[in-house]
Amino acid sequence: MAVKTVHVSDLSGREAEEQDLVRLVVVEHPEYKELPATLEVLPDEVAGLQSVERLVQLDYYAPGERRPQRFTITLEQFNALAKDEDMGAVLLRAITAAHEQRGRAASPTRGRGGTTGRTKVTYASLEHAGEPHRGRITDAEKHLVREHLDEINQRLREQGLREIDPRDPAMRERYGLG
Repeated sequence: MAVKTVHVSDLSGREAEEQDLVRLVVVEHPEYKELPATLEVLPDEVAGLQSVERLVQLDYYAPGERRPQRFTITLEQFNALAKDEDMGAVLLRAITAAHEQRGRAASPTRGRGGTTGRTKVTYASLEHAGEPHRGRITDAEKHLVREHLDEINQRLREQGLREIDPRDPAMRERYGLG
């Protein structure tokens, strides 16, 4: 008596040679906690799959809730939330407001003799973006410089400061200019 083993795709039930099947391991799924699970499938059955690389993670605080729900959505879904406005502009306003609020909340440092020292400058604002400084260039400042380069260069010129030259490799790298 002989035993014949037939290999089939877990997705379609189509017969295949063992060496023609590929493994598809389900590592995480919102409805199944008993993972991982391995499926044997034919390559053409998963040929259209693409990894979603541009994801946005959001913490959603429902009214009256102290703990957020974590959402992971595509960049396209996130950008669509802004409806008729550019989501980059919406984010930039929120980032700038947060930086300005942090600047106001920080108390001035005390110098010698009880005098008040300088307050911290927020370079992630149109008022100071692009000014020479020794600190790290934040993503918010880079974004401002990229979006408002002409306006920022005009302000720098009027203040007698060096301008941002997008042809200068060091400036291109520092501000993420393409």
